Amino acid sequence: MSAQRGRPGSPDISGGPILLLVNPTSGHGRSMKLLPRTVAALEGAGFTPTVHITENLADATEHAGAAAAGSIVAVLGGDGFLGASAAGAKESGAVLLPLAGGRGNDTVRRLGLALDPVKAIGSLGRLVTRDLDMGTVNGRPYLGVANVGFDGLANEYGNSARLNLGPFVYLYGGLKAFLDWKNVTFTLSVDGRQAVFPGWFVAVGNVGQYGGGLRICPQAKVDDGQLDVVSLGRAGILGVAATFLRSYRGAHLGQRNITFSRGAAVTIKASKPLNVYADGELVAPLPAEIGVLPQAVKVLVPANSPALR
Repeated sequence: MSAQRGRPGSPDISGGPILLLVNPTSGHGRSMKLLPRTVAALEGAGFTPTVHITENLADATEHAGAAAAGSIVAVLGGDGFLGASAAGAKESGAVLLPLAGGRGNDTVRRLGLALDPVKAIGSLGRLVTRDLDMGTVNGRPYLGVANVGFDGLANEYGNSARLNLGPFVYLYGGLKAFLDWKNVTFTLSVDGRQAVFPGWFVAVGNVGQYGGGLRICPQAKVDDGQLDVVSLGRAGILGVAATFLRSYRGAHLGQRNITFSRGAAVTIKASKPLNVYADGELVAPLPAEIGVLPQAVKVLVPANSPALR
């Protein structure tokens, strides 16, 4: 079903008012550089954009949450900003148009949308509205991947990098984290099935991609009511590096030290203090309870999106 004028339950993509949420800090200011072209493209497509430069993620959630049901909210920023906006749209019933304005833009990539916001706006006539799942970490919604362990530490280093490395910032963070990581013991439960193992990370994917192109949960579908859980157990430094390199192609699931499962209720504990990240943002320290909200938010995506069933 395409998103056409007058079709029940679909937004009007032929023009009219549109809210454009912008994160001024995404991608070291990339979203602000893209803003004039993005506004011009929306106006060229017949929209009258109301631009809101957000103060923080909570501000994005609030404004998306106050939008009219069925209206379009365009989101120009990174994965964390998109996830925060989705949390608001979940409450209001607004329809999200994700526009890549961050560094990694993994959710936009995995959904199959153009990385150039102008091209994404130009493709509106070919997009469809889909009800997508959202994950939750201790009740807080997320859209892409929740992760804890070595990759979380790499994320911390990547976020604190002063150099504008684009998606390679995550590779930088990973290399730096290698120097500091010590194996911990995870206790992981998926729909009541428990495992205890020494390892490097646990990733719980909804969209399933993070870290600037890492397809860590390559089989994840964002509309199946399930979460994909991928963990890396005992491995040496070279084994960890190989895992992440293979994950760019989604080819790591066959490794003997990789465990894959799928479920709707995930609990993670660890033998040492670790933080949980979701959509690249710090959420909470362990322990964590991760769940899924089926068909929670409406998003404009290509009909052949690889993240859909």
